Formats: sequence, structure tokens, C-alpha cells
Amino acid sequence: MQMTASEIAQVTGGSIDGPDTTCDGASIDTRTMEVGELFIPVVDARDGHDFITVAISAGCGAYLTMHEPQGGTAIVVDDTSRALTALGREARRRHTGPVIGITGSVGKTSVKDLALAAIGKTRKTHASKQSFNNELGVPLTLFNAPADTEVLIVEMGARGIGHIAELCGIAAPNIGIVTYVGAVHT
Repeated sequence: MQMTASEIAQVTGGSIDGPDTTCDGASIDTRTMEVGELFIPVVDARDGHDFITVAISAGCGAYLTMHEPQGGTAIVVDDTSRALTALGREARRRHTGPVIGITGSVGKTSVKDLALAAIGKTRKTHASKQSFNNELGVPLTLFNAPADTEVLIVEMGARGIGHIAELCGIAAPNIGIVTYVGAVHT
């Protein structure tokens, strides 16, 4: 999805610092980020803010931050993960075609790959990369869908009670596929 920095600021409740650039897609990893993407520094075991200068050097279109801007185009937000969720919801709101949500205890990635192969033969289809199926991967999948995508396929995983409901609140699938529900990883 293409969005200007000012649109991103509006959707995320942030403020823009720098020129109003256009971003095409988003990444949370500078190692795989492409030129023009929005860099979203996630705070986890490591703080993604430590990589903002790397993202700028690699050609990010803009970046989200919860700290002082470091040059380039920054969108200052209260929480980068919540901002990513908001961007995923906005991408879903703009998508007019069907969204297929796939979940289950096992087989999600395989079913997603098979659905992509089958549907992608006749329709412009976009699906989760690898097994991007959590609170970061689902909004990234939605936001990274090309503008001409007809069908979105979103893999959704759960680490606990309520996770699938949260992901459905972002992806709003029209079609749901449950592969299998069982006591795995107990």
C-alpha cells in the first residue's frame, strides 16, 4: 500500500517531522527493508529505534518513532506497535475484495501457501510472508498488499486466549478457514 507520511500520521494519531514523502509498504526489519518502505521500529528484546539510522541510510521513505526524530521523515507516535495495528486496519478498510483468514493448531502456513497457489492462478492475490501470523505479521501483510490486490490471504496464529479475536479485529476476514484445533504445544 502506498501512503504519504501525512496520511500515516493521520491514521496513527502521530505527527510528521520532515518532508511529506510517500511510502510504499512497510518493514520492521532493516535487513529486508526495501527502498521507499516505511520503517516501523518495534520494541521487544531489542529496541528497533536503534536501527533508525540504518533504515534512513537504506532509503526508507519514512519511519515511525516514539523518540526524538533522527533526520529524514519521522512520524512521531505514542506506540509503534499500536501504530502498525492502525495501519493494518486502514489497509484492510481500503481493500474492497475478499480477505481469507486461515487459522488452526497446525497446517496454517501450508494451507495459506496452497490457497495462494490456487487462487493466484486467476486473481491478483497477496498472502502473508512465511508465517507472519501474529500482531505484527497480520498488519504488515495487509499494509504490504499491492494496490491491485484482489484477494488477501492472512494467516493468523494464537499464543493464547483472545489472540485470534484480536487478529480478526484487524484483518476482518470475509472467509475463515480453520485447519485443525487440538492440544498442541501444551
